[in-house]
Amino acid sequence: MYGASMSRWTMTYFSASIAFLLSGLVSIGSGYGTLSAVDAPDNLAIIHLIVIGWLGLLFCGALLQFVPVLSATHLRLPWLAAPALLALCLGLGLLTMGFLALGGRLPIDATIMSVGGMLLGIGFLCIMAMLATTIVAQRAFGISGFLVLVGLCALGVTIVLGNMFASLLAGVLDIPLLATHLAELAPYHAGLGILGWMTVTAIGVSYRLFAMFMLAPERTGARNPIAIAVPCALAALFSAIGLRFLDAAWAQTVTIVAVILLALIVGLYGQDVWRMFKARRRKTLELNSWTGLAALGFLALAAMLLVGAVSFSTNMALATAAFYLLIMGWLTGLGLGQLYKIIPFLTWLETYGPVMGRREVPRVQDLVDERHARPWFGTFYVSVLVGAAAILFGSDPLFRAATWIQCAAVAALALEYLRARRLSYAPLHVRLPPGAVRPHTICVTTQTKE
Repeated sequence: MYGASMSRWTMTYFSASIAFLLSGLVSIGSGYGTLSAVDAPDNLAIIHLIVIGWLGLLFCGALLQFVPVLSATHLRLPWLAAPALLALCLGLGLLTMGFLALGGRLPIDATIMSVGGMLLGIGFLCIMAMLATTIVAQRAFGISGFLVLVGLCALGVTIVLGNMFASLLAGVLDIPLLATHLAELAPYHAGLGILGWMTVTAIGVSYRLFAMFMLAPERTGARNPIAIAVPCALAALFSAIGLRFLDAAWAQTVTIVAVILLALIVGLYGQDVWRMFKARRRKTLELNSWTGLAALGFLALAAMLLVGAVSFSTNMALATAAFYLLIMGWLTGLGLGQLYKIIPFLTWLETYGPVMGRREVPRVQDLVDERHARPWFGTFYVSVLVGAAAILFGSDPLFRAATWIQCAAVAALALEYLRARRLSYAPLHVRLPPGAVRPHTICVTTQTKE
């Protein structure tokens, strides 16, 4: 059935995620936060707004759609999708307000941070339950499903650490040993979320996406060395967290090993994508494939900076620039690029599915116009490079200028997504044939089987 693999709430997750991204970029451009103190409350509020609000919701929405495809089965526990979204949005709002209260910007009790953290934990646990039960329902799954499962394990540890940190900062928990090591453990919390969950998951899902969009053979199965390297790298990160309480020198050594393994994973992944690129049957690639390849370049650059950062631990600018490139260049670039294909495809499936084979309908590619979007993707990527340079040189004005350019590019791309959703580029004579379903902007109107 045409609607069998459509998630009812994916578009809603996407819409909320873009709104959070734009609000985070506007906040940075307007003067909130500073490069001189990354762990300041204002910075933490904006970081969580973008990482959880934008990337977290983006990943959740995308996985609700693609995990059933990866597993060749229907989504388990689909009724959890809406409560999860509500809990995530409300939890993020309370967490952000708590950070602002810590910074003296809001006259409220900072203990709402712990409530926000619990709500975020509940929301993500709902997502984890849906995805994990869907994947393990199949006795055998390929590299993509395996990496998604491993990423969910990292997400679980990230949730636990985040809730502990929120409760400590809010004064709800009083654990002197943990409070003493809070500053040392914070990078591991960020690393497990951005690298352990998001990057590992993005690699897993993009194996299928690159193969599908480039019409290339997909490398699957347990023989892929990434299937061994990823668990080893995460095990090293988990070990380093424990060693922080026992021996800082050993913890640093294990951290370096973990980062080197992660860099190796990036190299193996890049090699696999290059093989798919050379073996592709689609010689003229669409825009979303080119943007995905560009995002991979940012991942490689970030990995090199991260290796340098852990090797020379006194240089915080390197680590900050590396995580910035991971968040904005790799994950955001990949996300924006794939949305440019996913939204038109889901819109096409929803709108024209009921009349396929009975009426003339446009192609998926007819729902977009790459001439409008291509300059904005280029502008976005250039502005990310400028932002990373601003971090390395410690220039707040340059960083804010780059952020405003990113904001303009994201807003322009969001308009392109909206145009695709509203069928603005579809040829007029086949735009809405009799029997087709006009889509709503932020949710799926068709009653689908999940």
